[in-house]
Amino acid sequence: MRSERGHTLVEMVVVTALLSVVTSAAFGTVIVMQNQAARTSDRFAAQNEARTIADRITKDLRTAVSPSSTSAAFASASASDIVFYASLFDLSGTNPPGPTRLHAYTSLVSGTNVYAFHEDSTSPDAGGSAGNYTYTGTPISRIDGQFLDPSQSLFTFYAANSDTAIDPATLTTVSDLRSIESVGITLRVRVRPNAPTVVVQTRIHLRNVDYNPNA
Repeated sequence: MRSERGHTLVEMVVVTALLSVVTSAAFGTVIVMQNQAARTSDRFAAQNEARTIADRITKDLRTAVSPSSTSAAFASASASDIVFYASLFDLSGTNPPGPTRLHAYTSLVSGTNVYAFHEDSTSPDAGGSAGNYTYTGTPISRIDGQFLDPSQSLFTFYAANSDTAIDPATLTTVSDLRSIESVGITLRVRVRPNAPTVVVQTRIHLRNVDYNPNA
């Protein structure tokens, strides 16, 4: 005859407790995996954002040029804000349009705690010539990057054949600005408050610092 005895209360409690432990462990593993996947996704997003910004500003800085033989490629230079002139057009023609003035900086996005990276461009006014270019037009945004951490320097400046950074506070005269031969860029990007910070660094040699538009 088959036994008709059921499970005791103690047995049911033990089984329920074991199932709870197994279920909790399984959910804990799933949560950990989801968090790791989210952090990996955040890291890739931050890397892509930083590299996109770095590629664009690198290309533009490599075209930095002095508007005249007595001026500098940089109009101003600080740790988080630079204004420079770039030969984005062909300057070899009979009536060259002149270099474009570019302004690279960061700003806090209104209503958030997120900092964005910008590079605005202003074309020279018509009729200008080397040493007499003016820029009264409305700037046009060329780069918009997000999620920057501005807690440390964005730009670092170096003189020729030197690995010692120039103090941005000393870059106040044309002579000081003309001493800049290369620019270091450090981009710290974090796409969410608790996401990992990705750091992308590069150093750009200014190829055209000796360019003389009057020659």
